[in-house]
Amino acid sequence: MHLECPLRLQLEANGGFETAARWLPLALRSRLTAAIDELLCVNLSPASLLDSGFAARLRGLLQQRPGEARQLWLELPEAAAVEHFDLVQELSRQLRPQGARFGLEHAGERLGRIERLFEAGLDYVKIDASVVHGADADEARAGFLRSLVLMLHGLSLQVIAEGVDTDAEAVAVRQAGVDGLTGPWASRQRADLLG
Repeated sequence: MHLECPLRLQLEANGGFETAARWLPLALRSRLTAAIDELLCVNLSPASLLDSGFAARLRGLLQQRPGEARQLWLELPEAAAVEHFDLVQELSRQLRPQGARFGLEHAGERLGRIERLFEAGLDYVKIDASVVHGADADEARAGFLRSLVLMLHGLSLQVIAEGVDTDAEAVAVRQAGVDGLTGPWASRQRADLLG
């Protein structure tokens, strides 16, 4: 079990902490995503890849804190690997020797467009909630999920289902062979465990 915490930024002194939906467009327009991601965001922005020094600076930060680096799971959206495969591969080369795990999130139908996925240097892939939702009631969706899991396991990658909402979805993704899951269902289970 690991805990994900969405990043919130305080944009004004004594102001509230804003969600990424509010500050990320500002960061993108101002080309500040690399600076924000260097504060060790777990969900890295594809725009940060375009900063030529980002991977090396992030590697340096991880080298300074090897214990924490081994506990981090850093990820980029699937779109980053589709659009900037070589940059994703280079980031992996920089991060993995530091002990951090590296993966893709929000993955689904575009995975097939990543021709050399096996060369990306990934540890895991998170399957998007849009693929997961309804896998309990739609055999075509469940079959697609099973085929994704089979392909990714064939590349020795862990597979995590995102956005699992119901008991039935949790059963369906487990039957598809996923290694882990996230979403409201998992949050409820965690809350029950912690009492």
